[in-house]
This record gives sequence, structure tokens and C-alpha cells, in this order.
Amino acid sequence: MGKNTRLVIMVVTALLAAATVLWMQGKYEASDKRNALAMVQSYRSLDGRTIPDLLSKRHPSRPVQWSAAVESSCFQHVRVAAVVSADPAADPVVYQFSVDINGPSIHPANDAGQALLNEMSKK
Repeated sequence: MGKNTRLVIMVVTALLAAATVLWMQGKYEASDKRNALAMVQSYRSLDGRTIPDLLSKRHPSRPVQWSAAVESSCFQHVRVAAVVSADPAADPVVYQFSVDINGPSIHPANDAGQALLNEMSKK
């Protein structure tokens, strides 16, 4: 086997290894996003209310756009946002939560998220 052939094999092997790592990382991040979104949407207060319940109460008949973005893949922290357009002429209301998958725990990530979680803790 010639020197050039070995070099080509090494480069191809390195590229395949890098592609595999990136593909696996993408799968892990997609799973973290799904899990964080499910945690926020199913989180219940002591009296059984959920975040979607409170959003429906605050913004009746308004659709909620959910999204999730990885903040730290190492620590499995995901930012979840619920965006509600209350009035087409006004800015949308954005509720943000920081989710620690390993905790598991949910923390407010903005003032609107804090207000919603405070409302959940009231009886």
C-alpha cells in the first residue's frame, strides 16, 4: 500500500468519524429539546394546573407557538419558549423557561415566565 493510499484512508476515516460524532450530537440535542418541551407542557402545580392551562386562561382562544433551543449540551440545559400573539397589532408575549434535563427542574428565563410560575404556586 502506497503512502498516498494510506493518507487517503486516514482522511476518509477521520471525516467519517467526525460525521458520526456530529450526527450523534444532533440526535442527542433533538431528544433533549423534545424532553424539555414535554417537561414544560406537563409540569403541574400542587392543585393540578399546567402551564398550557394557565396560558389558555390568560390568552383565551389564542394559539401558542412552542419552541426549544439547547443552551448547553454538556449540562443538558434547554430554553423553552411559549409565544402567544394576543393582538396582531401588538408584540407577542413570550414566556421563557430554562429546563435542566438532569435535575429535572424548570426555572423562569424571563419576567413573563416568572409571573406564570408564580401564578402556578398560588392556590
